[in-house]
Amino acid sequence: MRIEDTAAELRTHEFPITRDDILAEHGDVTVELADGSDTVTDVLERAGGEEYATYEDLRAALLCGLPAGAVGRRGYSDRDAPAVGEEGPTPVSF
Repeated sequence: MRIEDTAAELRTHEFPITRDDILAEHGDVTVELADGSDTVTDVLERAGGEEYATYEDLRAALLCGLPAGAVGRRGYSDRDAPAVGEEGPTPVSF
């Protein structure tokens, strides 16, 4: 399941909710990542926190708990200009 689909599924809970309650029901759910997969347990343990006051708090914890490789190439953007001091690709005109 993609991370946004996982987060949307958790929206149905009443808040506040503890991490233990989330993990008891959804801890073994597999989250598909760009470089593999993780479980909700793995993701929330990395994020920390014992209780989530709102759905947005829980969603933020899920996103913050993802490993660096979850989004593909780190720092990659095909839309942004290079930052000051960085060498970027040579512009090509079509």
